[in-house]
Amino acid sequence: MTASLDPDSTSPKGAQSLSRAVAVLRAVADAPSHGARLADLMASTGLAKPTTHRLAATLVHEGLLAYDPATRLYTLGAFCLSLGRRAGTRPAETATEPDAASVPSLYQRPEYRGDAIPLAHLLCDRHLPGKRSHPAMIHESVSGQTSELSFGRLADYSSRFARVLATIGIRKGDCVAVMLPKGVELIIAALAIWRVGAVYMPLFSTYSASAVNARLDSSGVKAIVADRVLVERARKYIKPSTPVFLVEGDHINRIEGRVTQFWSSIYEAEPLAEAATYAADDPFLMTYSTKTVEPRYGLFTPVRALAAIEQYMRLGLDVRDEDVFWNMTDQGWEYGIFYGLVGPLLIGSSILFCDGPYDVSQGYRVLSKFRVTNLTAAPSQIKAWWRGDPTTASHQLALRVVTVGGEPLPRDIIAWVTQKLGVPLINQYGHRETGMIIGMKHDPQDPRSLNRVSVGQVAPGFSLVVLDDNGAELGVGTEGILAIHVPRSPLFWFRAYRKDEAATKARFRFGSAYYIIGDTGHMDADGCVHYSGQASHAISMHKD
Repeated sequence: MTASLDPDSTSPKGAQSLSRAVAVLRAVADAPSHGARLADLMASTGLAKPTTHRLAATLVHEGLLAYDPATRLYTLGAFCLSLGRRAGTRPAETATEPDAASVPSLYQRPEYRGDAIPLAHLLCDRHLPGKRSHPAMIHESVSGQTSELSFGRLADYSSRFARVLATIGIRKGDCVAVMLPKGVELIIAALAIWRVGAVYMPLFSTYSASAVNARLDSSGVKAIVADRVLVERARKYIKPSTPVFLVEGDHINRIEGRVTQFWSSIYEAEPLAEAATYAADDPFLMTYSTKTVEPRYGLFTPVRALAAIEQYMRLGLDVRDEDVFWNMTDQGWEYGIFYGLVGPLLIGSSILFCDGPYDVSQGYRVLSKFRVTNLTAAPSQIKAWWRGDPTTASHQLALRVVTVGGEPLPRDIIAWVTQKLGVPLINQYGHRETGMIIGMKHDPQDPRSLNRVSVGQVAPGFSLVVLDDNGAELGVGTEGILAIHVPRSPLFWFRAYRKDEAATKARFRFGSAYYIIGDTGHMDADGCVHYSGQASHAISMHKD
């Protein structure tokens, strides 16, 4: 029997979403004791697959449902079971209550495991049947000109450039550096690199020539894709045999490398017949810390990190099918790469790129022009907007939610977003080696949330503990060293820094079971994390 999901016209705002969530919860409660699959929930509620999946994921995150990735079955969660005990009506046939320190994630799916993962298919080709003409990327220039790149064109151009890369000898595991501004060339180059099984290494646009050359040398890149400004900074590394793909229209003085025009090479090539595959532990991204000129903390991101990236896109950022999503951050650091490039491609959402130097008035123009509903930004960007005035936007803003990742925001900025803009603010915290794993939602519809002092709860798939100076776990309310319990964190993917054994040992100084975040704090009885000090720059994925 299909449940009725349409609240009457007098229902308060948000009632339809609540009604749908309750319908999913009832479907699980009515299922056999061993649980229900996603298809069962769809059949019972009459909801579409994306909606059912999103609601189930939210219910798991809140503890109302539990999910077993091995059987792919949903059952009632710890919170529902505790309500049953309080009422004295707990069902006779229930599974053992899950370990509250380790909530399973919906995104531990088969497509992110194994030895033959088709990365290009996951990021682009699987979207083609329904989204061939849908924009994979929307580009807004400083002058206000808009252009689009469809998923169909992205698939074609990236496949042709992949053929070009393969022809010059780029193979699985090779590192290719990309030094480009936000635009179509960047996304085409990235996907082409992944079609040949290589490793994409973006270089931050603000790097000095010394920082650029040090990273190129340390990673041993086999080819460079660049524009005029950034390729000039790589002259010291480029040898006569170094393949350099230069975007047309960029005149440069003679360089030593084997220079090929980017677009010309694409138009002259045939599409690559078959894309390479990756194993779950194979790297597909290579980054270094942005805080030093020297290439420190080299980070290989493995393909299995896609599970955590998708979870954050759908749960942490709450990106929905109907959203216009804009990640304002730079594509040279992890928050921009994970959630501004890879994440949108993974879930089939359009990437919105705006080039040129950051400007508040331009930002408001983009918000109003494209009717952005879901915005995520760096702390420095949201602080700049706070100093501006949203009334300068030419149309009423369409924002539904704002997310800031990187550091705790002061209360006056939280109040500005929630009261002046009138939308929830989700303040997220994380780590280069984990992505975002902790978050707190400040909702204008829930006044209590505006005064919460914790940094939030840990995301599903991760288990956070507090350790003393000897590596022993501490109890509730006791301050100590924040760490990830690796065996209880199936979405945790970091294992070691590249060519930096000392830094790796520092992260695992109490053994392989604990990854040391490098900050101090405590956890309360509700599982909320209270941050008290920064022993390193670890908790911030970006520094203003």
